[in-house]
Amino acid sequence: MCDFGELQQTRRELDSVLQPPPRPPPTDLTGIDLRLFHSAIMKFIARMSTFALVIGLVFGQSLETRAKETFRFRGYYITFMRMPTMGLTARKQTVDCVQADGGNTLLLWMGGAFRSKKFPVTWHYNREHKNVERDFARELIDYAHTKKIKVLLAFTPFAYDGVNQYPIEHPELKAIQRNGSTAQFWGMHSWGHNLCPSKHASQQFLLEYAREMFFEFYPNADGLMIESSDYAICFCADCKERFFDREFKFVKQISEEVWQRKPDAKIVVYPHYFSGRKVPGFDVAAAKQPFDPRWTLFFTPHSAHIDPELVQQSKTSIYWEDSPTRGTPAGIREAARKAQQFKITGFIPSLEAYSFVMEHSEGGEAHLVGKRLKPFGFEWLADGQMPFNELLVRVNRIAYREFTRNPDLPDAEFEKILGAETLSSPSDPQAIDDLLFVQESVFLDRSWWSASPLLVPDFLKARATREKVVERTTRRLSQAARTPSRN
Repeated sequence: MCDFGELQQTRRELDSVLQPPPRPPPTDLTGIDLRLFHSAIMKFIARMSTFALVIGLVFGQSLETRAKETFRFRGYYITFMRMPTMGLTARKQTVDCVQADGGNTLLLWMGGAFRSKKFPVTWHYNREHKNVERDFARELIDYAHTKKIKVLLAFTPFAYDGVNQYPIEHPELKAIQRNGSTAQFWGMHSWGHNLCPSKHASQQFLLEYAREMFFEFYPNADGLMIESSDYAICFCADCKERFFDREFKFVKQISEEVWQRKPDAKIVVYPHYFSGRKVPGFDVAAAKQPFDPRWTLFFTPHSAHIDPELVQQSKTSIYWEDSPTRGTPAGIREAARKAQQFKITGFIPSLEAYSFVMEHSEGGEAHLVGKRLKPFGFEWLADGQMPFNELLVRVNRIAYREFTRNPDLPDAEFEKILGAETLSSPSDPQAIDDLLFVQESVFLDRSWWSASPLLVPDFLKARATREKVVERTTRRLSQAARTPSRN
């Protein structure tokens, strides 16, 4: 439990930084002493990290007696491949978190994180990964089944982790950019090149890689999540407007093979193969292929917008959003409401915590290059430690559990539940307000790689100059700090 006095002290320290003598709201960084703000936040983090947190299993069990769930599929999307330091024990603890939050589905991103015998290049960059050193994922899947959680193995066809390493050895398979040059060297942890799906060798590689993963390494998995790339496609003469038709060739082939061996397997795919509409970010049309109702459709706010017509055609669908990883309870509630509004049957958002050594400045955080990332930027965590029970992450996990059960849950009810599970003074509204304020401060505008830039003042200044986010950031902080405390 977190002590109210610790929160109150932190709030006073933050207010002293954010509330200078009366004057108009600041529009630049001169009104905030970022180093004092950083000091106040870090003092609180250091104190709170020593508290023993209550998982709330008894409370969670009582919630099972509630009315029918809003979403048929619940759980988290976890980038297994970008968390190399966590071994089997920590992974099992992660599964426990999924269960405690009412989850029944785990989207486990496996590309680049298993020791492929056919294609060693796909994991060589990730050779320090605990599952690459000694494969335990099959045992982890079995453990998830004891918790009544189904596990879908995720990867991206022709791009992203593991797959994008193959063109390093086979440069002739690189995709072509819109400007006619070959695919750029890029990635998140796994830096490589996306492939051209019109080339037979690319199709054959991906089929063999997916077969090896699902049929040989992890035949106990419950299905696949085939995540279409959100950053690059191929614009060669054979792809261009037909890219998603070319990608669908692989999707259809591997789906048929999986269903032949495991008829009840769940296969999650993007709408890009069926809608015929413009695909966000690429300015090309989606394919218009026939839709098999055995597929589950996957929608996101940035790369695969909700298509009401396709939702009606599909028996099952899932909405993804990143608020549990990068946002606040309010964002989680908003996403749950959106999924409910469009009658999507599952809400499975991101819960990602990177722990790889950053070799490139992936999000502009040059100060992190050459360092091992800490999950959520929580520097006190030991390497390999499971991060999802940390207090500020627990805030979002509780929000996910409650708002997936009832997206219209009133703030007062949510805060009552939050206080009961996290605070030593659960009925004190000031303590709850302080906890939510600190949570937003630490997660505010955080990237995939680090905590809020407020915790790294020099980076915040550089980012503010580059992205011109100062006014938005300071306005939100100033408004939060000036909101009268509730009594």
